[in-house]
Amino acid sequence: MDDWNILIESTTDGLTTATVLEVPDCQIQDETKQGAVEKVQVLLQKRLAKAEIIKIPAPIQPVTSENPLMKFAGIFKDDPDFMEIMKEIRAEREDDSEI
Repeated sequence: MDDWNILIESTTDGLTTATVLEVPDCQIQDETKQGAVEKVQVLLQKRLAKAEIIKIPAPIQPVTSENPLMKFAGIFKDDPDFMEIMKEIRAEREDDSEI
């Protein structure tokens, strides 16, 4: 036997609504909280008696908020030519900023 989450709400007309959260259209109203809970249990049992629950595999894509360009970060860290190019770019930027 599984536990089900039941949402209990009081309506403006004084009734109590019981809703099975896992099955939102499985809902009932009664004059009392206890009555609503009992009725929604019966309703859920009747519904499940005619139903079948199966599991299916579903591929899940990993959610990543990482910048896709990060896979290239650091690929030139050991390249001496790249370091020399970066020095030249910095020198040019410093020259341009003095203008």
